[in-house]
Amino acid sequence: MIDQHSSISESSGIGGSGVRFFKRFWSSLKLLAESRIALIGLIICVIVILTAAFAPLLATHDPVEGDFLNLMAKPSGDHWLGTDQLGRDIWSRLVYGAQNAIFVAVMVVPLGMLMGVIIGGIPGYFGGWVDNLIMRFNDAALSFPGLIIFMAIIAVLGPGLWQCIVALILGGTPGLVRLTRGLVLAERERDYVKAAKLIGENDFRILFFQVIPNVSSPLIVMATVRSGYTLLVFAGLTFLGLGPPPPEPSWGLMLNEAKDLMETAPLIAVFPGLAIFITVLGVNLLGDGLRDVLDPRLADK
Repeated sequence: MIDQHSSISESSGIGGSGVRFFKRFWSSLKLLAESRIALIGLIICVIVILTAAFAPLLATHDPVEGDFLNLMAKPSGDHWLGTDQLGRDIWSRLVYGAQNAIFVAVMVVPLGMLMGVIIGGIPGYFGGWVDNLIMRFNDAALSFPGLIIFMAIIAVLGPGLWQCIVALILGGTPGLVRLTRGLVLAERERDYVKAAKLIGENDFRILFFQVIPNVSSPLIVMATVRSGYTLLVFAGLTFLGLGPPPPEPSWGLMLNEAKDLMETAPLIAVFPGLAIFITVLGVNLLGDGLRDVLDPRLADK
């Protein structure tokens, strides 16, 4: 009887789902290294993350202190990318702006994915009235444009870095809920789920330790894509003055402050715009590479 129980467990994937997940993850990393697109994106992301991590060492000046004798100075040995209209060093502000951007992405994406997986996985697995109740509220949230939700939440909480983080988590969750629910809805009909139920496994254990790991590939790709989207929205919110207040450096705020100087000093706007463009490009390239590597149709080949 014990042998029969163990054979069912092995065939249903109960004991080995975690092992298979990590084996598949390791093989995916090897394939990722062979993808030029993903490798370029990964290099860009690593450079931006390291820049943010070592911002105090890389910055050549105080990012909020102005030099009124060098207003809108051109790039030089003292100011690598020049200064803005208040004499602040653009390079130093870009470096500390990367710190804010990466911090927001690191906070928003994992917490948003966690909420999306929990709230979307439960209705997808259990169905019935639980599915109807949660998904109707979710559909109502999806009916509003994302930017409107972000701005409404910040209007209630007030502008600031942490307020932006809360708004981005809550505003981005409905889309993740729908994705997770659809993945779990298809996966719950697999044989290993039925076998796990037959031997008396707890439903929540089946959901979060077997079903979710088996649909993790598209969720990982979505997390990468959401990182680029989060950076763009955060830049947009700070451009509108809804993020960290001045003089704290952020790329969107730097663009806002430079919008009236496009004719006289365009470089003040070009550099933060390039920072946003390159960072989002790197994240999107990494997401495209992950999508190709983690495509379920390619996993079995």
